[in-house]
Amino acid sequence: LSYRLPLGPAMANANGDWKMGSKKLYREIYQETGSGDFGIQVAGGPLFRCHSSILEKSGGFLGKVRQFGKVLPREVDPYDYPAPKEYFKEKGYFHLMADLQAIQFSQPMERSAFVDPIQKLLKGIPDDPNKPGYTTAHFIGGTTTAMKRPDPFFLAERYKVECDCERMAELLRFVYQGLMTFFDERPETDRQREVLTHNMLHMCFDAEKYSVDRLYERLLHWFGNECYGIVGERCFANAFFHLQHFEVSVTEEFSRKMLVKTVTGNMLASREQFRAVTRDPRWSSLPVDFIEDTLNYDGMPISSESEVLSLIERWNANADKKKEHIVRLLCCFRPDPQTMQTFIHWLVNMGWLTSDGQVPDVPELMGLRKIINGNGMSNRPPRRNVRQHDALDDEEGNDQPENDVTFVHYKGSQAVNSGCSFSVGAQQRLVQAEPIRCSGIQRMRVVLSNPRSVLWDPEHEVFVGLSYGEGKYFGYLCSCTTFSGIFSVRALASAAPAPNAPAHLTGSGNKVEFDLALEVQIQRANMVVVCKLSVIFANLTVTEEKFQISYETLQFGPGLSFQVVATGLADDEVDVQLAWVGGGGPSAEADVTNGSADFD
Repeated sequence: LSYRLPLGPAMANANGDWKMGSKKLYREIYQETGSGDFGIQVAGGPLFRCHSSILEKSGGFLGKVRQFGKVLPREVDPYDYPAPKEYFKEKGYFHLMADLQAIQFSQPMERSAFVDPIQKLLKGIPDDPNKPGYTTAHFIGGTTTAMKRPDPFFLAERYKVECDCERMAELLRFVYQGLMTFFDERPETDRQREVLTHNMLHMCFDAEKYSVDRLYERLLHWFGNECYGIVGERCFANAFFHLQHFEVSVTEEFSRKMLVKTVTGNMLASREQFRAVTRDPRWSSLPVDFIEDTLNYDGMPISSESEVLSLIERWNANADKKKEHIVRLLCCFRPDPQTMQTFIHWLVNMGWLTSDGQVPDVPELMGLRKIINGNGMSNRPPRRNVRQHDALDDEEGNDQPENDVTFVHYKGSQAVNSGCSFSVGAQQRLVQAEPIRCSGIQRMRVVLSNPRSVLWDPEHEVFVGLSYGEGKYFGYLCSCTTFSGIFSVRALASAAPAPNAPAHLTGSGNKVEFDLALEVQIQRANMVVVCKLSVIFANLTVTEEKFQISYETLQFGPGLSFQVVATGLADDEVDVQLAWVGGGGPSAEADVTNGSADFD
């Protein structure tokens, strides 16, 4: 029987190449009369009759099946497992049906479509004396004097694996043909994007588990270079955090290194992908080791080192991180003369640096002294991998929101600086560089302080809110009260004659810190957009107010821009530090969705 011969050198040469021969043999793994000698039994699914001579050339796949699989008897009864054709139809694996050519000819006669299904139920399945491996042995007499027919389809090995049938079929397709169907899919709906992301993630996990190394490398390349453009921002962010969590489950060290390199490198190489990940609320749940690897990446797409401070602030969005971990991340900051001043302001606002440049005598801040002395920071050059948006000259044709996470400092009508940390004086304001034009939720941390004075001046008031046109604004007016360390916030709108009743929060003598959360809802039938602005302190909502703008203003007009204006300063200044801790800009997908994919 020539079809039972192993794939030796003669057959390889006859086909021109062993890989060319394996492509033709792939469809035999579904056939009951296939020439495979290595059985892979999917739990609750069909049997794949594979060829050990081909599986051996795929790397460690054969060994991993033996390691994770359960040994089964080598004799196979076709009625012990479902036929591939019926199983694929039941599960909806229609793209696998094309590989089942002429499969019905390899099935037992009892499974033929010509047999009356009613007779099958009435008479049951007869025991065919001509079938391969038929024996006359029975329960009472045993095998004594029993006759047994030879079984040409007897397997050398058979294992039961706990793996999805569709994914195992695609793993075997790649082993035999170097192809995988999922690479060619181009989803058009949100549900299709979720399904494709789910399948690619599980294929990556299975490829690593079963040591199909070439497929594992291709999948990591797909996630790093193609995933964002195919499945969109939301599914890409989901894939990123699932892959990061998968790091603790990899079975090989070199696989873990490849995964970490992809997740901290290629998946964050472009500005769009970088935003999708760092704006996600799950950014704050990442371990400090991973954040450190990310912030040390030379190709991180940032326009200024000051963004590193914003990323650390986002990571500590819930104010639950250890001081020594934050100090450890500050070592990733690569200052220059301009950003060093921003760094000093950041430390002062955190209360980790006094006005005379001294670090408080706190055990958790011991490492900060080395950073201040210049011994703890990286000696590598600052990163400017994204072209800086020219907020001062407002260049024409530059409509890409490269700096939507930064703010522009205006003195009168003239822009003098940009960044996230400022000293604001009289007749000055801070405006978000790029307006918000899409529905979603953004959360910004606001730190107001006056380190040059022991107590906050009662005359000093700071408006923190949103502007959506000339003379149109909505936000909160922050000021101190007669009680030291107690501050008040009052809702203030351009359409209202006076501020609302105050809500109170706790600060220190000359500093207050809170989060400002903006929720922009989807436009209603009358083309009105409802927005909600909340003040959050210690993860509790202190106060919230709703306001409305037109859809035309949001999409085609001025949009919504965060704004900070100080009043009653005279010759004094107020230090303002702003950092995004959630959201931070428009999403790349404007489609209405029903939630994220269910990932098990």
